[in-house]
Amino acid sequence: MISSELLNYDSKTWNGHTHTEFCPHGSGEDTELFIKRAIKSGFKTYTITEHFPMAPDFYRVAKGAEHAITTAAMPIEELPAYFEKMNYLKKKYSGFIKILVGFEIDYIEQFSDWTSQMLVEYQEQIDDAILSVHFLPTKTGLRAVDESYKDFCDGVLREYQTPIQVANAYLERILKAVKWQTDNKPKRYGHITLYRKWIRDFPVETIWEDEKTKELTDRILTRIQKNHEMLDCNMSGLKRSTQQEPSPTWEIIYQAQAKGIKLVYGSDAHAVSSIDQGYTEFLNMGE
Repeated sequence: MISSELLNYDSKTWNGHTHTEFCPHGSGEDTELFIKRAIKSGFKTYTITEHFPMAPDFYRVAKGAEHAITTAAMPIEELPAYFEKMNYLKKKYSGFIKILVGFEIDYIEQFSDWTSQMLVEYQEQIDDAILSVHFLPTKTGLRAVDESYKDFCDGVLREYQTPIQVANAYLERILKAVKWQTDNKPKRYGHITLYRKWIRDFPVETIWEDEKTKELTDRILTRIQKNHEMLDCNMSGLKRSTQQEPSPTWEIIYQAQAKGIKLVYGSDAHAVSSIDQGYTEFLNMGE
């Protein structure tokens, strides 16, 4: 069960966004190696947030790069093995680090009823979770924002026409996720500026925000503050050549801090070597 007690955890020693060998687009390395690396890196709390299975109809309506679709999430048939392995590790390393077993769950409005059912069905087995947006609706179907620059341009940019309009469409989905009311809802929102993953591939003069972008961001932060929820401070983009910034951006991080919103470090590690990526920058932010 996802508890409001998570708000009391020390965010400075908590890695709240990590993946496992169950991730179809990850390195395939054993989760135990991730945990050992996390302990060496000084983390005291460690949330395992594998991509939760997609609704069955997702594969019918998702379009674009095949890799983005087929590797989006673990198959639902693997959930029993996932829980068995993660709970084994949770117990084995309990004297060294507090492990929270959970998921990164996609918010897709048309499948929100199915997602609600899954959150209730597995509530006793989920310690923590992140709610994220990876896909946007287009006339041809759902398209990923984070697969590749080419897929981004062929899909969401073609649909929404400009980077600003992609940004606003994405933030509108985040706002819907924040407003969404359901039992056992995740208390944290993942990489809320993921749409900027390819920003360095665009000309430097490209405009990515306008007044609507700022308004949507403020509404998102205000609602998160009001709900006493948290933000994933995802540092995986810092060393990515196409991005070179965290998600949310530094500007939004400072806005969230000013509102008193709890920010949880997220390495978003898909490989053992990435378990503490951007951790130093997270600890030093605002100084």
